[in-house]
Amino acid sequence: MVVGILHQAFDEYANRLSREARDEWAKIHGRYVDLPVSLAGEEQVLLIAQAIEGEKPSAPSRAAITIAAAMRGGLASEGLAAALAACWPLHPLVAVLLGSISRRRFGQSQRSIFGFLTSAEPYGLQSHLRDPAMVGQVYGPDQLWDYLRANLEPAILASPDGHRWSTALDAVERCEARGGGGDHLLVLKTLALLDLFKDRSGLSATEAVLASAMPEPEGLGEILADLTKWSVTVFRRHIGAFALYAGSDFDIDSAVAEARQAGVAVDYRRLAKQAGLQPVLAKRHYESTGALRWFEVDLAPLHEAQDRVRAYKPAPGSAGLFLLLVSGQGESERQAKVITRAAATVGGDAVVVAGWTRDSFRVRDMALDLAALEQVRAHRAELLGDAVGRREVDAQIARLSADLEDRLSVALDVTDWASPNGAPKGLSTAGLAGLAGLSVMASDLADWRYPSSPRLRNELVNRTKPSSNAVAATRALLRAMVEARGEARLGIEAYPPEAGLFVSLIEAAGLYRLEGDRWVFGGPDRTDPANLNPLFDAAEAAIRHSDKPMPVSDLYALWRAPPFGVRDGLMPILAVAFLLSLQERAAVYLDNVFRPQVDTFLVDRLMQEADAIAFRWIDMSETHVTMVAELSSRLSELGEPVAPTALDVAKTLVRHVRGLPNWALRTQTFSPEVLAFRNLAKSSHDPNQFLFQETPPVFSPPSRTLDGVELADHIVSAWKTLGEAYPAMLDGLMAHLFSELRVREPRGDLSALQRRAAALKSASGNYRLNALATRLETFRGTLDDMEGIASLAASKPSREWVDRDVDAARIELAALAQQFLKTETFNRGAAGGAGRTAFAIYMSDPSFPAPMAPELDLDADERRHADALALKLRALLDAEAQSSAIALGALAQVGLHLSSDHMKLEPVS
Repeated sequence: MVVGILHQAFDEYANRLSREARDEWAKIHGRYVDLPVSLAGEEQVLLIAQAIEGEKPSAPSRAAITIAAAMRGGLASEGLAAALAACWPLHPLVAVLLGSISRRRFGQSQRSIFGFLTSAEPYGLQSHLRDPAMVGQVYGPDQLWDYLRANLEPAILASPDGHRWSTALDAVERCEARGGGGDHLLVLKTLALLDLFKDRSGLSATEAVLASAMPEPEGLGEILADLTKWSVTVFRRHIGAFALYAGSDFDIDSAVAEARQAGVAVDYRRLAKQAGLQPVLAKRHYESTGALRWFEVDLAPLHEAQDRVRAYKPAPGSAGLFLLLVSGQGESERQAKVITRAAATVGGDAVVVAGWTRDSFRVRDMALDLAALEQVRAHRAELLGDAVGRREVDAQIARLSADLEDRLSVALDVTDWASPNGAPKGLSTAGLAGLAGLSVMASDLADWRYPSSPRLRNELVNRTKPSSNAVAATRALLRAMVEARGEARLGIEAYPPEAGLFVSLIEAAGLYRLEGDRWVFGGPDRTDPANLNPLFDAAEAAIRHSDKPMPVSDLYALWRAPPFGVRDGLMPILAVAFLLSLQERAAVYLDNVFRPQVDTFLVDRLMQEADAIAFRWIDMSETHVTMVAELSSRLSELGEPVAPTALDVAKTLVRHVRGLPNWALRTQTFSPEVLAFRNLAKSSHDPNQFLFQETPPVFSPPSRTLDGVELADHIVSAWKTLGEAYPAMLDGLMAHLFSELRVREPRGDLSALQRRAAALKSASGNYRLNALATRLETFRGTLDDMEGIASLAASKPSREWVDRDVDAARIELAALAQQFLKTETFNRGAAGGAGRTAFAIYMSDPSFPAPMAPELDLDADERRHADALALKLRALLDAEAQSSAIALGALAQVGLHLSSDHMKLEPVS
């Protein structure tokens, strides 16, 4: 003999199972004999009266006497009335109904009664006693209604009383919609409770019973008339009591059975969302690395397993998937295990753990019930005008969804998991069940998938999507890293948020340390407490092997992927720390343009657009090292000190070339090698590429490769040639001008030239000649003075000069000089002041094609030389003792030849 003591009916323990399972329980129930042990209604009242302590009324109230008589079929009962009065502050109706409610399917006998009396649930007795407004007031039936609706409505709807409860709810809502006041609702809620739980209480909703619930029962007749007129209540003459108007006769069980018989399909994706399967956290992995990783949990039928695994794409931040498989087509356990192992091998790079639950059939049956209910709700026309029926269906859908969610949690405990493809043999899934076991498995999988994950414990930024405050702290730290390098704690005072990031990420990882008397950034040390060496080594290798600048976004993708799995919040801090530790060996680019230094603008752009920033490795051979050292030494001798680094040398060369005068940047008068060197420096946006890849081929002959010293010789020679070209060009123009102006010592005393220009100024009426004279009057022989005169001659400012402008200036200077001399000669006042002498000679000879009439002018110095030469010629003629005619003829012949040579040299004006 088997004896069981139960709090509820046998089949109530299976009320959350599927329909087929409940039928099986009912069959088992039939093998037993029920012996209910339950207190009678009056005993329940006595129990409640004894449980409530405190001051009680000295005599039964009118309501207690009325209810006691109604329970005894109209006969007075002083003892029962006294017991009901002893239940104060409970209204006698409430005291009676509590016993009936506790014996319903959703109740648990005396446990439910004492739960109501002692719990702090909304609208319960304790809530009533704590409300100052309710002092001295009874706890009425309307409050009991509110208590049931707030705390037990889902359980009631899921019970056999669900239909009648839905009817009562509909009646209350229609009363409120009609404008029913407080007394209307008080009567209606009391009537609803009596209609629902009148069994075993002996009470009916008679006028007398309803009146006992009202403080002032005089208006009860009008209230009942209103409720009847509104089709909320109906009077049952055969029992002499009121009842709720039955607004629905929809049979949910029959409708669900028809839907299942017609065939329904289970949408497992939707079912998984409805069930709200929570991700599994890799807690141990989080404790060791500081990175919170989770695995998604999804649901699929066995026949879709491989397709679902192949199509899986991890959500942002997800480390993988636990796929719970259900026998959707009745597959056996052996078939399920074969399919599960096959599904675990097709995941590719994604970590997918497939598992078949031994609770498949129960989950599938509950899922079919839920699908059938949803189909009834969506397609049964009878429900369109039946609010009560719709409420019942919705309640059952909600209950079954909650039950299914609980069932899936249980199903995880009885699931056989298959290790993902490529997992090590030591990774076992045997014996791991429930959420705790899945968390252990998730940590093992995370450790296997991300063995090189950095160990950085900071919850503020070690996450996929940091908060706005975390982003602000990250930006403040990055700015301190580039602005306050060399200062202790990066100059951060006190403990703002960025100080916490610095201590937990930079300082704890050993990336910022004291070397000698300087604080510097460096790579991880040998102890490497944060496990950053694999991360930095992989980044360095990737940049080294890239044939072009590597965007930081690509670096992020490398770090984000296995075996590192770095969270997005850490990326900017690690990227800047990596760059600063390798700054002499890595070049930085912003929008494909080289950045000579890492500054706040760069890190701000890095925070906003990682793909706008790029790194490039500077790989130096022995020849390059020698060349850089030689160039540093020689350039330092020629100007300011240049550090022996590729970046400083390249910046010095490029800055020198780009600082040349515009003519030097345009002229084509240089050798091909110098021209090529200049053009490369002008257009280069990558100093390292310019120095190591582009410049050496310019100077290296085809037959051999130059060594570092030879390359430095050629580069410095080209550097000097470019720097000296413009001054040399201006010196040439100055020498040409002075030659045309008959200035014998252009670098000597220029006072004579200045006096000549001052005497000539404003005397010619030629504006350009006057402009030349004005400039010559203050001429000091500097390149700036000559640049001004050349600009006058070329009719262009020097910044716009090209080669043809210099040639035109040379010709124009000669012409202006000749005009200067002529004006000086024929302007007697000016000439006299300047000590010049003018000559005009006319000569003709048949052997010459045309007569000669040279016009000459000599300054005082030239006149002295001419006078000395004339004395020598006179002495020679006297020595020959020839006649004057012969002597003049000889002088004329000499004059013709000299005039011919002079005319050949005379520039065309």
